[in-house]
Amino acid sequence: MGRARWLGAAATAGLLLALVPAAATAAQPVTVGAAGSAGTAGTTVTARTVTVGWSAPVATVTPDGAKAYVGVVDNDSGRTTVLKAVDTATGAITTRLTLSTTPWTYVGSLAVSPDGTRLYVAVGTSRLVTVDTADDTVVADVPIPDQPRPDGYVPGTIGSLVVAPDGTGVYLAQRGPEQRYGARPGRVLAYSTADRAFTASLDLADFGVGSIVLRPNGQDAYVTTAAGLVHLAATPTSLTTVRTFTAGHGAGGSAVLSPDGSTLYGIGGSDSDYIVDTATDTVTSGFHFAPGHGSLRAPVISPDGRRLYVVSQNSGIMGPGTPFPTGPYYSSVILSYDTEAGALVPAEAVHPPSVGRTATLSLGPDGHTLYLAGDISPTVTVRAGLDIITR
Repeated sequence: MGRARWLGAAATAGLLLALVPAAATAAQPVTVGAAGSAGTAGTTVTARTVTVGWSAPVATVTPDGAKAYVGVVDNDSGRTTVLKAVDTATGAITTRLTLSTTPWTYVGSLAVSPDGTRLYVAVGTSRLVTVDTADDTVVADVPIPDQPRPDGYVPGTIGSLVVAPDGTGVYLAQRGPEQRYGARPGRVLAYSTADRAFTASLDLADFGVGSIVLRPNGQDAYVTTAAGLVHLAATPTSLTTVRTFTAGHGAGGSAVLSPDGSTLYGIGGSDSDYIVDTATDTVTSGFHFAPGHGSLRAPVISPDGRRLYVVSQNSGIMGPGTPFPTGPYYSSVILSYDTEAGALVPAEAVHPPSVGRTATLSLGPDGHTLYLAGDISPTVTVRAGLDIITR
C-alpha cells in the first residue's frame, strides 16, 4: 500500500486494489520523493491510514498533537454527519458525535482554539458548534445568521474558519449565495466566544471566497477571494476592510501565514501564486509555485517557518478491466517548499498511502507529522480516510 505512486499514468488493477484499507492500519513505509527524484537519503517516512466514514471529510489536529478531529458524512445515503475524534498515536476512533441528520449536510470547516480547549465546527451553512475537547461534549450550538439572498438562491458554503489567538473570537469566510445562473457576494462573519453569538458581518466584493487567516496579533485577517486578497481589521465585534490586492492576484484559493505572521503565502494556481509582506501589505513575489503539478490546495507551514507543505492533486479516468467503476479517480502528492531558498524540494515530496481526493492537510506541533483528510480513491464505494504521515 505505502509504496504506491500516484503521479503519471494509470496503475495496474492489482496495485489499485492494494490501496484500499479496510480499517485503521499499522504504520508502514511510504514513498518519498517526486517522480525522477532519488528521495531523501536516510529519511524514514511512515503512515497510518484510518477509515473515518463515507465521504467529504475535513480534519484538524489539537495543539498537542494527541487528537485529530474529523467531520464527515458517515453513511452511503448521506443522512448522517458526524464528528469523530482520532487518537493519533493508535489510529483509534475514540469519540463519535452526531452533528446532523439532514441529508448531505457537510462540515464546511473546523478549527481548534490555540489553547486546545475548544473545537469550533461549521455544520453546513446553518450552525456553529462548539465542542469541549477535554471530554468531547457539545457546549454550544448557535445558528449562523441566514445569508441575505434573492428567491431561488442557496446560501454559500463556509470554506474556512479561524480562531483568534486569545480565543475571544472566531471568524468564518462564506462564499456568496448561488443559483444556476448567478451568484452574489460572499461575506465574513465574526463570532464572540464569550457571548456565544455572531456579532459582526462584512460583505465582500465577490462571491468566490477561499480561506481566512489571522496574524498572531489577532487583529489583522486576510481573506482570499476571486476579486483579490482582502486585508481586514478584525475584532469579535467589528470587521473593517483595510485593503484589497487586485493586480494579478485575484485568487479564491488558499493562503497560509508564517508563524510570526510576517509573510503570507497565497496559492492561486495558473501563475497567480504570490507572497505578501504583511508589515507593508506589499506583494513581494508573484510566481508559479509548482510548475508541472496539478491543482494546488491546503497549504500548511512548519512551526519554524522553514517548510511550506501543499497538496498537488491530479485526476484521471478509470477504464474497464479494473475492480473499480469506470470514471474519474484522484491522486495526491504532498509537496515540500523551502521558504528560505524559495524553491520546491523534490526529494521531500510524500505520496499518501490512501487519500486521493484531498480535502484538508494539517501539520502536528512536532513539525513533521502530516494529517491528510480526503476521499480514498479509487474504491468500489466512496470512503473517507485520514492518512497520518510521520517523516
